[in-house]
Amino acid sequence: MADQKRKNQEVILQQFNKLRQEQRMVAQKISELKLEESEHKLVIDALKDVNDPTRKCYQLVGGVLMERTVGQVQPNLENNSSKIKSLINTMDKTLETKAKELADFKDKHGIKVRGEDTMEDKSKSDSAPASTGVLVN
Repeated sequence: MADQKRKNQEVILQQFNKLRQEQRMVAQKISELKLEESEHKLVIDALKDVNDPTRKCYQLVGGVLMERTVGQVQPNLENNSSKIKSLINTMDKTLETKAKELADFKDKHGIKVRGEDTMEDKSKSDSAPASTGVLVN
């Protein structure tokens, strides 16, 4: 009986860690996209100062440096930047969904994570009996 309970807790812990990993991956992708968006913005701002649309510029496309004109590159950069912004918004919504899913899972299974306890939780635990949930490092 104790073996079965322990296996159930291990399965719950694996599911919880999987959810946390998914949430971290989404957050990491969002930060990468924000960095890419800021790089696009820097280049767009630099190209706005160029008055000659026929001036040569170089664009890295798939690891190959291409010679183009400012008139060709600028619209592509602005289009890419707007697509990145919309993707960031979508990923933010996904992150919120993952966070809610993770919180619901924690509540459902009584999972406590070390370091996430607040002073309020500590004062409640002093007066309440010990939880039978899972403790995660």
